[in-house]
Amino acid sequence: MKCPTIVDLQLSQNSLDAIEQIAELSDLEKLGRTALLIGQLWSIFGGTANKGVSGSGLQQYQNSLPFKVAASDSAQSGYAIYSTNWDMFFKTNSALSAIKLRQIEKIAYQQANLHVTRPKEYQFWRAVYLGCNYD
Repeated sequence: MKCPTIVDLQLSQNSLDAIEQIAELSDLEKLGRTALLIGQLWSIFGGTANKGVSGSGLQQYQNSLPFKVAASDSAQSGYAIYSTNWDMFFKTNSALSAIKLRQIEKIAYQQANLHVTRPKEYQFWRAVYLGCNYD
């Protein structure tokens, strides 16, 4: 849908509050993306990988060269990167946008229903709900 031109639009306080809610949704999406990224990096590099056997009586095995190579931080980090479920990470990341858009649609729909008696404000919220854009 192409965005309509609305001359002399004056938004009510209720509409201004709804616009503030939409801005908060964008901030929450950014926060969610940051939290996902930090969690992903922490699971790879933060020590959650198995660091080898310790205190189990296998001292001789732990001192062998193959074990030291396999248990090194770079080897474990490489394995953690390889074994991470990147597909799920990217699906979750993109789902944040879908959740935000659904919430914006919900807010716009409610605002359009509240402002049926105010044609310009109704037209504005209807355009937001339908996702208007400029070509």
